[in-house]
Amino acid sequence: MSSIRQVLVSTVVFAILPCAILGASSTVEYIGGTAKSIPLNASGVISVGDAKELSFNYGQSVYKIPYTQITGTNVVQGEGHRLLGKIPMPTMFPAHKKQTLAINFKDAAGAKGTLNFELTAREATAIREGIAERQTVAQSPHQDPQDWWGDKYWKTKRNQSMHDAATVVPAAPAAPATVASGTKE
Repeated sequence: MSSIRQVLVSTVVFAILPCAILGASSTVEYIGGTAKSIPLNASGVISVGDAKELSFNYGQSVYKIPYTQITGTNVVQGEGHRLLGKIPMPTMFPAHKKQTLAINFKDAAGAKGTLNFELTAREATAIREGIAERQTVAQSPHQDPQDWWGDKYWKTKRNQSMHDAATVVPAAPAAPATVASGTKE
């Protein structure tokens, strides 16, 4: 029974994991655009991890563009695989099908530009969502990181001054209200 378990585990480790790792490639290819500093067909990695700018790392160089300058993104379906360059072949794994991601932007001088990358559908979706998220954060009003929704409900040492200012004690006690007495007619 133990040998069967060992064979099963080794099969999973040596057969399934390498396929998953190979499919998780995040290399994209720059296929054109108005950026003169990026060579055509340069392979690299797009990063949306920075809060202020998108970066494309290729070779030893990095091309950066602030999210505030990005005006839009567009995804176009790729051509797919061709046998002998002429016969269209279906893609065995739809998630690995190549797409073209176009990133439109305005540079510091106000000139319109575009960056076109070839990447998988999954990567294109992730990058578009990352750009949209970063643009939303950049355009939202800045809040104090110390603000918390519970501050108006709970008094703590951090927000004590806010609660003390809201609970102002009057200098003189108010006169007691008089109760009208009488009989009901």
